Amino acid sequence: MNTSPSRRHWLSQSVLGACALSLGLMGAPAIAQNNAKVLSIGMPFSPLSMDPSISGNGRAGVHLSPAYEPLIRTQADGKFAPGLATAWQLSPDSKEATFTLRQNAKFSDGEPVTAEAVKKSIEYFVGKKGPFSANLSTMTGIEILDKFKLKVKLSAPQPALLSLFDAYFNSGDIISPNGVAKPDQLGAATFGAGPYKLDPSATITGKSYTYVPNEHYYDKSRIQWDKVVVQVFEDQNAGIQAMKAGQLKVLVSDPFTGNANAANLPKDLRIVSDPVQWTGLILADREGVFQPELKDVRVRQAINYALDRKLIATALFGKLAEPSAQLQSKGFLGYDPEIEKRYPYDPAKAKALLDEAGYPNGFELKLQYVNNTLSRFMTMAIAGQLKKVGIRPVTEEFQNFGAMIAAERSKKIGALMFNSNSGVPNLARFQTLGKGSLNHYKTEDATLTKLMDEAAALPLDKAENAWKKVYAHAAEIAWFAPVVASHTVYFVSNSVKAPRIGQSIVIDAIDFLPAK
Repeated sequence: MNTSPSRRHWLSQSVLGACALSLGLMGAPAIAQNNAKVLSIGMPFSPLSMDPSISGNGRAGVHLSPAYEPLIRTQADGKFAPGLATAWQLSPDSKEATFTLRQNAKFSDGEPVTAEAVKKSIEYFVGKKGPFSANLSTMTGIEILDKFKLKVKLSAPQPALLSLFDAYFNSGDIISPNGVAKPDQLGAATFGAGPYKLDPSATITGKSYTYVPNEHYYDKSRIQWDKVVVQVFEDQNAGIQAMKAGQLKVLVSDPFTGNANAANLPKDLRIVSDPVQWTGLILADREGVFQPELKDVRVRQAINYALDRKLIATALFGKLAEPSAQLQSKGFLGYDPEIEKRYPYDPAKAKALLDEAGYPNGFELKLQYVNNTLSRFMTMAIAGQLKKVGIRPVTEEFQNFGAMIAAERSKKIGALMFNSNSGVPNLARFQTLGKGSLNHYKTEDATLTKLMDEAAALPLDKAENAWKKVYAHAAEIAWFAPVVASHTVYFVSNSVKAPRIGQSIVIDAIDFLPAK
């Protein structure tokens, strides 16, 4: 369906105009940039925790990457590179992963990185039952093969098992035995084997985190900065102002902010981005506990029909997103262009489904989001469209991820505006479609479970069609209402070199290097 110029203009101007009202530095501490050896990074979320086992990841885990070295790293082309492990092997049945560790690595407390230390860290991660522990829910044990070699064992096939030990899902961020033994310390200090360590005396929790070199790091050539400072900018416009003022060298951002600022960036700043995310609604309460209407699949499907994805993509994101009704981006396993045909923009169909479900006059929908620029303005746009079919959004802002988790534990999540990453679908099986962090009520669907089990048992190079069936069924039962396939976006100073993002999903902080 074509969108009239007047409608495009209205949405673009109303949302971008509201965005302009929020400019301001929000009282963030300034960083002196006269020292070229300071890498200053702005992140969009206040850290949930400094403990990798209960922290957010991706854009919400920027604060971990200076201090915690993963076992392996995923590169932009999807291939693995060494981290604390120099060699790795997945068993033919994908139930076991063997890692050979480098023998010269030490944690920032001076303790050596051994197979026993890695075992304790992974077991601690699983035992804390944090946001991503479900990824290792089938782990049956870890076998020590020698001082620097170990084997992780699962009860069920997991072709993406190696990916769980890169930096993205946090289980690969290995914690020193001293940190594991006294986990209360993990909130105020870092116990990793990365190139930097937290300086608590120069850190303001929730605002600014300062890292200094780890004198025990195995590769001194990777320590390119005297300090790394990570600041929180929940208001991305404040982050842009800090970039323009020279207070930041990198801003971890979003496609909304990228689109709004791309045309007027100073010559010494640039945007680095790749399309690796989806942005939209998690229709979380499929059980009808807090939001009874969402228990009916017809209501969830109506919400999908009510969304003019093309309008939102064009008005809010420009070239940094495209309309999408699925959880996987182009280029990732399981993406299927046929799914895009499932929910054309059709307000009349949305109203008819609501009538069939017993809501001819619509209903009030609790529409929630975590405080950040992208989610705030996406929520505004979505709310405006839902009103047109009779759904009356009542918005609620969670100040941070901690507040969102508290609401989840109290079973007070309705429809949540969210964005997450595409990637290896075997992992989405746990996090997004299984009983992980994006399935807030641990809802089960027998057909979906069967399709996922079948797909997960196949080697990745033979699983394309099986995962297409999984994502097609996920769209049919409408657990989600994706709106756009969006870019991960960074604003970067020309004084800094940045790698391509690609299938690494995010840029590790230690990969930002001084420009020569």
